[in-house]
Amino acid sequence: MNEEQLGEAPAARPPANGLAADDKLGGVIRYLRQQLGMTQEELAQGLGITVGTVSRWEKGRFRPSRLARALILDFARAHNVSVDLKRSVRHA
Repeated sequence: MNEEQLGEAPAARPPANGLAADDKLGGVIRYLRQQLGMTQEELAQGLGITVGTVSRWEKGRFRPSRLARALILDFARAHNVSVDLKRSVRHA
């Protein structure tokens, strides 16, 4: 799977309260990486993407596509880390 297949969607504008779903999603991705004791580069290699993509996800500049979210969930399950991406993502 390559980066084009995973895709990145631009982050949505934050709501009036200043906390966007993308900010929460970035926190979940950071949490997963930290639970595994990985650097952004190591997570990127594990997911088959670039370190820049992981960085943009964590910063909330871009959000993972549905395919990328599924890949992240599979990766977390394979490493016995519980994450809830559904609560962190707005359904379009």
